[in-house]
Amino acid sequence: MERITPDNNVMVTTQEIDIISHEKAYVRMSEGCIWVYLLQDGVRVGVAFAGPSRFAVDAIAETDMGAMGESITGDLSGVQLFIGPSSLENISRSAESSDTKKQGFQDSEAFTKEIESTIHEHLNGENKKTKIDSKKDSKIFFGTDSNKKKLLLVLNEEKGLVFTYGKSVFVLDDDNLVSVSKSGVVVSSKEGKQIIVGKGGVSGLDNFLDIGPIITESVTSAMKSLKGLKSLKSMKHSMKGFPYAWDNVDDFDWED
Repeated sequence: MERITPDNNVMVTTQEIDIISHEKAYVRMSEGCIWVYLLQDGVRVGVAFAGPSRFAVDAIAETDMGAMGESITGDLSGVQLFIGPSSLENISRSAESSDTKKQGFQDSEAFTKEIESTIHEHLNGENKKTKIDSKKDSKIFFGTDSNKKKLLLVLNEEKGLVFTYGKSVFVLDDDNLVSVSKSGVVVSSKEGKQIIVGKGGVSGLDNFLDIGPIITESVTSAMKSLKGLKSLKSMKHSMKGFPYAWDNVDDFDWED
């Protein structure tokens, strides 16, 4: 299987753009971000970028016990990976030496090496088998914030999103919402039924007696594993419908 590699042509943004835009989340690149396309089998499957950028995820659920979860925002730092379609070339120009130096890289070669290291960490590592389907309309973002905390955002316009950030996990799809954070666990169905596990105890258990097993599987899995990509293996029942390698997360060489 062809590995994911960075293109050699380094570009720089000339204006602000949201590379991810969703009612619950965004990833925003500012003017001056340097970036390259990511390639697999010669096909563009995403971009890698560095420079002034931010993210935000609304991981808050309104419940009878008050707001649960948290709104998470922050600045991004280092090389970020985005898998999915983009239109950055429409608001970019070819990068010059001063552009790469401004973002902390001696030259384009140093930028490329850092991208390759980041790709290896997330996608091309030993025993990882990642196949990107460029025809699917989904987006995956591997990021690092200014506090060196890693985040992962998986987004599908029809199915919803999955977000991991430290020990916080947020899952939203057509059927349910699961929010796991320091304030507790909230599971909400599209019918408005809720189960809440917080400092005040557990409420709403009777609401879910007629809901399918996906709710129980989602919250149980999310609580079992809250660290990095391993969270996505345990929450695979909530991720049915997501394309790329996420359609079958068992293809990854997960460590239990």
